[in-house]
Amino acid sequence: MIAQRVKEITPFIVMEVLEKAAEMERQGINIIHMEVGEPDFDVPKCVAKAVQHAFDEGRTHYTHSLGDPELRNEISKRYLKEYGVEISPEQVVVTSGSSPAILLTLGILCDSDDEIILSDPGYACYENFIKFVGATPVKVPVFEEDGFQYRPSEIKKQITSKKKE
Repeated sequence: MIAQRVKEITPFIVMEVLEKAAEMERQGINIIHMEVGEPDFDVPKCVAKAVQHAFDEGRTHYTHSLGDPELRNEISKRYLKEYGVEISPEQVVVTSGSSPAILLTLGILCDSDDEIILSDPGYACYENFIKFVGATPVKVPVFEEDGFQYRPSEIKKQITSKKKE
């Protein structure tokens, strides 16, 4: 039996468009993809070479649960160099993309019935992520003339006792 929260998740239309585009491509139709944030070029040769090197070394198994320790160490060094922020590798969690990271973070921070403010317009998946962890999305309009940044006055209108700080 599938949980009710899963039944309430709305489809992510971008993936439906991607699947339709792939079907059209298989029919020989030339498609310009504008549905997902995927580049229209292959990975750089240095990345492909590094992946092949890792494969050749047998680095194809599970890593530490927080991500490869060497990668987490390099990420912490990068934050110090680029932003002047000192974080230890133990504070870094590597995920397979931003969506799993956001879902994991919401799962850690949200309780049932919490209300989470998000921008409207915004990334379509966030609303489903929030609902999945049992919280309630509360949309706050953002405007082009503000560079789609939040207006504090619009946020204040939505703050209730259920909002987390």
